[in-house]
Amino acid sequence: MKSFAQFILKFRWLIISLVFIITIFLGYQIGNLKINSDIISSLPDDDPDAALFKQIGKEFGGNNIGMIILETDNIFKKEVIEHVHQITDTLRMMDGISNVTSLTNIMEIKGTDFGIEVGKLVDEYDLPDTQIELDSLRNRIFEKEMYIGSIVSEDGTATLIMFTLIDGADAQTVARNVRAKMESLQLQEKLYYAGSPMLVTYIADLISADLVKLIPIAFIVIAFVLFISFRTFRGVILPLLTAIIAITWSLGMMSILGFEVTMISNNIPIILLAVGSAYTIHVLNRIELQKETDRKKAITSALSFIFIPVILSALTTALGFISFIFGAYLEMIKAFGIFTAMGTFFACLITLIFIPAIISAFTIKSTSKKRKSKKSILSDYFLTPVTKLLFKHPKNIFITWSLLMLVSIFGILQIKRSVNIQDYFREGNPTREAEIIIMEKFGGAKPVFVLFKGDMHSPEVLNKILETEAYMQQSPDILTTQSIADIIRQLNKAMGEGDQIPDSRDKIEQLSFFLDGNEILQQ
Repeated sequence: MKSFAQFILKFRWLIISLVFIITIFLGYQIGNLKINSDIISSLPDDDPDAALFKQIGKEFGGNNIGMIILETDNIFKKEVIEHVHQITDTLRMMDGISNVTSLTNIMEIKGTDFGIEVGKLVDEYDLPDTQIELDSLRNRIFEKEMYIGSIVSEDGTATLIMFTLIDGADAQTVARNVRAKMESLQLQEKLYYAGSPMLVTYIADLISADLVKLIPIAFIVIAFVLFISFRTFRGVILPLLTAIIAITWSLGMMSILGFEVTMISNNIPIILLAVGSAYTIHVLNRIELQKETDRKKAITSALSFIFIPVILSALTTALGFISFIFGAYLEMIKAFGIFTAMGTFFACLITLIFIPAIISAFTIKSTSKKRKSKKSILSDYFLTPVTKLLFKHPKNIFITWSLLMLVSIFGILQIKRSVNIQDYFREGNPTREAEIIIMEKFGGAKPVFVLFKGDMHSPEVLNKILETEAYMQQSPDILTTQSIADIIRQLNKAMGEGDQIPDSRDKIEQLSFFLDGNEILQQ
């Protein structure tokens, strides 16, 4: 170890220069990092359920639907219908949106004297504006189950406008544009935003806000602890410098390797601030304890003593993070493990090579004598009393910790998993409010998909779909169900053949002809 220390001291300026160049390069790469808050993209492709979920989202637009909830005292008013139409037209014209479904353009199936008519619930060129027309619209909506809880709330105080993103569109860009457009309309009604594009954008904004807010707070707290521990400029700056360089290298490598910041990996800087500074604390403390007045001898002696303990400490920590790679289901958690372990390794490397080089290059003389004259608040008022307590009452300490362990084990067994998105946000947050409203008015925004493969013109297949819907509706957690079988049944009813699936394939094909070109088929 002495030869290693002497090598560092001999080439200290080269080491400092290399670290500086690498830090500048990797720091520049951080500017290319992107934030990915889409949990769906983090699902593993080798899991059949996850692959099926992604396939359904791609083929039917199920995972890429945004929602705008318009809430007022009564949606069946002339100005409210006009505003819904205005929102619908605005969304239609926006880049990245393939189709829009709302009260003013949703399909309606009705029977006529000449057979059957598949049209729009509302004539967008002749919106209802009299009370008679508005009352008629209300009655037509509440007569059909397909509208209640899916496009209009049961109490008639809210309506849902849904939009589907074009495949490959940037969800965050579209979502931000949607919010900006809606705000520019300055509507009197209350608008809430839900669905996957809006949700991932909210989370991305929160990730950015957390990084800006939490890193300085953690920096100040750790700096304060370092100051009361070392009471020296060197004791504060060098541990923080180690952590900052480790964070820079870790995030820079993340950018170079094509990874993105997620709602998990945004915690990496905070963790590395704590973990990364710890190794430098050990090295500094050991150098301070050396009796040699010659700085080179002090550094050599300290490194010889502390090298193996620091390596082992970093190794066990890094292995702990690496375990996420093998035990985690989500890709974002695996990425968190990779780059936190990488940052831990960088912190160890910087501590053992760069920090001694810095001390050797810029420390004029040892501060060991000066250090002894100072009192450490942390040591004198906390660590020393705790040490005395441990030696004075070892049995009581052992019993106390044993009880705490038992309580902790019991607590671990009581932990419950939850994926309720409301719990991720504080009260009053727009996302939380939107989730509450969509739960109260429309039963929630969390879909359950059942994929049927077969002949969609077969009476047996369509009846099996209806049977599945009936089973699902028995669950108190499912409000409504929708399928192609529901539409065929409504078409059959409008033809006067009864509220059921036709008993022949030919009849189903004839009914399906009325749906050709309708946007609802894609969904």
